[in-house]
Amino acid sequence: MIFKLIATTIATLALAGAISAKEKKANLEKTFESLHKDFGTKNPDKATVISGPVVVKMLRGESPGKCWQVQLGDARLKVTIEDKLDLKIQDCLARLEKLPPSYRKAFVIVSEAKKDGVAFYEDLEGASAHGSQDYLNLVKDADALVIAHECGHVLEQRVTSKQPKTLAQWKAAIKADRISVSDYGDEVAHEDLAEFSYIYACCLDGRKLAELKALSPQRFSQWEAILKAAEPLKAP
Repeated sequence: MIFKLIATTIATLALAGAISAKEKKANLEKTFESLHKDFGTKNPDKATVISGPVVVKMLRGESPGKCWQVQLGDARLKVTIEDKLDLKIQDCLARLEKLPPSYRKAFVIVSEAKKDGVAFYEDLEGASAHGSQDYLNLVKDADALVIAHECGHVLEQRVTSKQPKTLAQWKAAIKADRISVSDYGDEVAHEDLAEFSYIYACCLDGRKLAELKALSPQRFSQWEAILKAAEPLKAP
C-alpha cells in the first residue's frame, strides 16, 4: 500500500509539473502581451465615408445589409453591416483605423468586385471572425487584434494563390525558429501565421520589431515577404 501511495504521489507531482511548465512556456503572444492595451491608439489616419449606405444582400446567406464606401489613408474599401446587427458605421471604422497602414491592403482585397469588404454580422456560428481573400467577416465584439489576425489569413491566401508553396515555407520557418507563436497558433500552420500577423502588427505599432525579429527571424522574414507580395486586383 505504501509503495502504491508513493507512486501515486510521484505521478501527481509529475502531472502538476507538466501543467506548470505548459503554463509558463514562453511564446511570442505572452512576450508581447503588454502591447495589446494601446494597440493602434496613436494612428493618425481617420476613415471617411465616401458614399452609402447602399442596401445589399450580403454574401453570407444573402442576409439583408447596408454597404458603405470608405477611404482610409490611401486605401479605398467597403464596410458592410448586417441589418439585424445593432452597430454603427463609425464604431466599425474606429477599429479599422487601429490597424497599421501596411495591413489595409487586406481590406482592399476583400473589397474587390462582388465582395462585401469588411463585413459585420450578428453571429458567425460561435466564431469571432472568418477571414480569406474572399471575405473578412466579423461579429460585433471583434476587436482590432482579431482583425489583425484575420488580415493574416487574407494576405496569406492572396499570396498562396500565386505562390503555392507559401504555407510549406511557413512550416519550415516554424521549425527553424523553435519558438511557439501562441497556444492557438500551435494547432496548425495557417493559424500560426495569422497569430504571427497580429503579433507583428502589435510590434510594429509598439516599435518592437527588432525584438520580434530576434526571437522569430524566419517567420519575421516570411511575413514581411507576404506583406509585400500580397496585392489587390487592379480595377478593370
